[in-house]
Amino acid sequence: MSAAKRRQRGYFIVLDGPDGSGKSTQARLLSARLEEAGIRVLSVRDPGGTPVGERLREVLLDPGLPDMAPLTEMLLYMASRAELVARVVRPAIDSGVTVVSDRFISSTIVYQGCAGGIEPRDIVRVGKLACRGLRPDLVIILDLPAAEGFKRLRRAHDRMERKGAEFHKRVAAGFRRLARSDRRRHVLIDARGPVDAVADSVWKAVQRVVC
Repeated sequence: MSAAKRRQRGYFIVLDGPDGSGKSTQARLLSARLEEAGIRVLSVRDPGGTPVGERLREVLLDPGLPDMAPLTEMLLYMASRAELVARVVRPAIDSGVTVVSDRFISSTIVYQGCAGGIEPRDIVRVGKLACRGLRPDLVIILDLPAAEGFKRLRRAHDRMERKGAEFHKRVAAGFRRLARSDRRRHVLIDARGPVDAVADSVWKAVQRVVC
């Protein structure tokens, strides 16, 4: 019997990385592959995923709003995350459903921490409270240079995406540091290749955890 069948609790898998790295596409492909493998799956996005979270997402990404202090951003992201975990993620995992999330606390550590100037350890402490200690089983970081990521974006940039080239270079570097600081829970995957090739790399990483 596979580990996935023996385990009663679902898994929590996060796709993260710089803007334009293909997180949403890879999260969708991964969810489909898990379903094909007979694993019940729920896809979520962070921020968002609940009525409260979607309202907070609108505020956080609204390009018409002025820039926010990193601490304000961090607390708003955590508020959305607390609601998502309490209302959606934890109940799903406890019922045996595997949750695939497009971003999670790793984004806050990098955007508001490594790039925004908040001490990452403080973000982790707030995150433990907001998520009631819930941590992903696996965080897949899609690695892509900031400039290449922005070439891929085919839509108007949101408030976070408008922060400038230097900010987003710090973001890309921050994700690499985060992945290398905890290799047991994080996997760094080169996102520069074809979508299908990246999806295969993602699937191999996930199989080591859920199968």
